[in-house]
Amino acid sequence: MSRIAFSLVGGAHQFLHGLPVAAALSRRAGVEVEAFVARRCDARAARELLVQLDGPAVQVREMSLPGWLEALAARGGAQSPLKVLRLARWAATLRGFDGIVALERTSAFLKQLPGRCPPLVQIPHGVGGARRAGGGGVDRRLALFDRALVSGEADRASTVALGLLEDAQIDVVGQVKLAGLRRLGRLERHRLFANQRPTVLYNPHFHARRGTWKTYGRALIEALRRDGRFNLVVAPHVRLCEGMGEAERAQLRGLSDPDWLLVDPGSQASMDMTYTLGADIYLGDFSSQLYEWLIYQRPCVFIDQVGDGGRDDTKLPEMWSTGEVVHRIEDVLPALERASARHGEFAPHQAEIVHHAVGDPNLPSDEIAAARILAMLESAREEA
Repeated sequence: MSRIAFSLVGGAHQFLHGLPVAAALSRRAGVEVEAFVARRCDARAARELLVQLDGPAVQVREMSLPGWLEALAARGGAQSPLKVLRLARWAATLRGFDGIVALERTSAFLKQLPGRCPPLVQIPHGVGGARRAGGGGVDRRLALFDRALVSGEADRASTVALGLLEDAQIDVVGQVKLAGLRRLGRLERHRLFANQRPTVLYNPHFHARRGTWKTYGRALIEALRRDGRFNLVVAPHVRLCEGMGEAERAQLRGLSDPDWLLVDPGSQASMDMTYTLGADIYLGDFSSQLYEWLIYQRPCVFIDQVGDGGRDDTKLPEMWSTGEVVHRIEDVLPALERASARHGEFAPHQAEIVHHAVGDPNLPSDEIAAARILAMLESAREEA
């Protein structure tokens, strides 16, 4: 019997990167899987998704804290600093399994505690290569993992080049999220508005320096409203909105106009590629959701509000090489106007980059990852 825990403290936006693997493992004989989530709403979402993924045998447990701490956590969202306290409180339970799979690097904390920790596996929830942090340093927490199951060769190469893991500790398995969505039958493109105007997806990041929502978000909506030639979906990275109260979220949703504008502060549609599949032009700044967009190569426009070409981050120059880059809000609309005409300049490079980042998008990555995890655990037992 192999008992495997999935640490899902990062929140529901990461579930599609890991729960397809949990479901695949649960379908193997002699394997018991439990998924640990931060909040009650996450537990509901995880159970619903697991049923759809043919993984109802996976047990889902809420990593509860004392009531007063839960009150603080509710104000901070899934990414609250209390995430570490959840891991600390539940460490003995998690470390009692034969292996632990995590979708974010905070769970490396489990390796830093005294005593035995079982093999710790990372399935990154982003793709395109390990990244230097915004200040120029390297996030060393990945080095605490025993194994990483990455999407493509870009992730393998950069992880090794940054000295985080050895090549022998890394498996390229393809993108788990794509495999999960294919299993769910959700990888087809569908129009998002009942008209023939091109639809722009504006996907701002939560990054304090690179993210453009606070600087330009409302002004961009107004500029496209006045112009009238585009539909617009505003779907920020879910972490940008997770600290908002319901009244603020409702205010943002209230900006929507079914004729041309959809503002989504964090529904399931912002996590399951509904928008990255359905839109026609990508407008962004920093997000690795770009690689999901490039599964079907289409025009891109980027806003570099810092104006430095992304030199403090190893991913940004590559991301921004897939479309036109502008630096001022008054340059955004002209760039959108010529994006389709210029797409031929960028399409071959987009195809090359997405292949390097994701590999074959048709791989059964959930099953491949499950097999790698079980092989690692078998090897660990033989060495013990």
